[in-house]
Amino acid sequence: MTYKILIADDEKIVVDSIKFILENNLKEDIEISTFTSGREALENLLFYSYHIAFIDIKMPDLDGLELIEEFRKMRNSDFPLFIIVSAYDKFEFAKKAIKEKAFAYILKPYSIEDIISTVQSAIAHVNSILAKTKENIEKNAQLIVMRNLLENSFIPTLIFKNAFDIVDVNQYEKIFGINLKSGFLMVLAPKDKSDFVSSFKELDNIRKDIRISFEHKALISIGMGEYLICFFPASSQKEAEVLKEKVQEILKQKPYWNDIKIGFSDFYYLDEGYENAFWEAYYSTLDLDSPEENEENEHLLLLTENLEAKLIHSINNPTQIPMIENYINQLCRLYIELFGENNLKYKVIKLIIMLLLEIGVANSDESIDVEKLIAQILNASSEQIVEIFKKAVLTLFSKAKIKHEQIINNDSINKAIEFINQNYNQEITLSQISAAFNFNPYYFSKLFKKYTGVSFKTYLTKLRIQKACQLLKNSSKSIKEISFAVGFSDPNYFIKAFKKFIGVTPSAYRNLPSEANPI
Repeated sequence: MTYKILIADDEKIVVDSIKFILENNLKEDIEISTFTSGREALENLLFYSYHIAFIDIKMPDLDGLELIEEFRKMRNSDFPLFIIVSAYDKFEFAKKAIKEKAFAYILKPYSIEDIISTVQSAIAHVNSILAKTKENIEKNAQLIVMRNLLENSFIPTLIFKNAFDIVDVNQYEKIFGINLKSGFLMVLAPKDKSDFVSSFKELDNIRKDIRISFEHKALISIGMGEYLICFFPASSQKEAEVLKEKVQEILKQKPYWNDIKIGFSDFYYLDEGYENAFWEAYYSTLDLDSPEENEENEHLLLLTENLEAKLIHSINNPTQIPMIENYINQLCRLYIELFGENNLKYKVIKLIIMLLLEIGVANSDESIDVEKLIAQILNASSEQIVEIFKKAVLTLFSKAKIKHEQIINNDSINKAIEFINQNYNQEITLSQISAAFNFNPYYFSKLFKKYTGVSFKTYLTKLRIQKACQLLKNSSKSIKEISFAVGFSDPNYFIKAFKKFIGVTPSAYRNLPSEANPI
């Protein structure tokens, strides 16, 4: 590499001397700029990059130490390394040079060895800084890539799989540096979805804009190239509304504003789950030209989602094969009608991935080569895609049937229920219970719902509400005290959950006559 060196001294003979010594004694490639004015040297230091700068202390227009001080005020940089050259060996000068973090202090008259040894030390230090900077850049780049991958995969878990039950949310809050326990969702979709590749690129650019604007204070995922899902943390409804306005103000300044549709959810707590929030935001983007067209498309979308849910349900609860083939035929027709023939392959791939995740087929499973399957779909015609889809689903169906037959008896569920009944007032997560019984949290969640009829979270919340009702009628504790006593960490969420399950607020319930109690 070429090392850029600046020399500033009001005596031209000194400038020429140092330049001559460097050019004739250094093996490294160097590029030297010389100045006899302190102000001119400062201007060049501010506008151009140098690795090393020789500065004389006493110059008539600008003191060398003042020059360094002014530079430090305007530029926060490791470079240049300042080497003070002076005929003064006064302690005050040396003290100030140290204060200004000068690399070295050379007294006049200097020798060739003084200049060369100092510059060689400076070059070694430059190389050390550059190596460390390169290493940090590479590490940051790796962290960014890892965060993007983690973020993209975490959002579906946050929304559709009740992350509060399955993962350690506190750990993810540390990873992402944001609050995940309350907030709202935004769904952003391009108006024109005819070209999948173009849509994906546009959404990726918008994702970068949002990330820059909010400095990693939001989680953003691309939903199969069709839309962005953005989670914005907020501690209250008021804060959520302010954030929504800010997001819109930022996006309105962008050239793509007229080519996108956005929808927002209401303010939600994580304990409630964010799936409803997603659908609120998603359906808000379906603002088509006529009410009739909007109503028809909403109907088709709901029908599509229902069929997808039925197909996934069939994987876990085996039905007759002709029924599954019927689901696939209907889905493919709806995919083409709603999203166009060009996007059929991407919708099919997405659903196959969802089915794979649902039954937990490993990538190494020999019965289905996922990469080969995706390649086949991408290169097939619409008619071929339907047949490939059927074959893949039937293969997965047979795998799921075997797993279904291996499901354990309900002893584990009974023990889990007993544990919950005894510890409802403690912090209980599905991940803790599933670990106690040596199960995957998501799989255990499905077993729990199969045998109880409700999700783990619903069961626990209902139990806590029932205990709260008893305390409301039989104790004088405050609403806040009761919320903590039955296991709620947030009194505001307790009130909201109580009203959802009982129909009235805790205060109103306490004042009801006993014979009018809702439970």
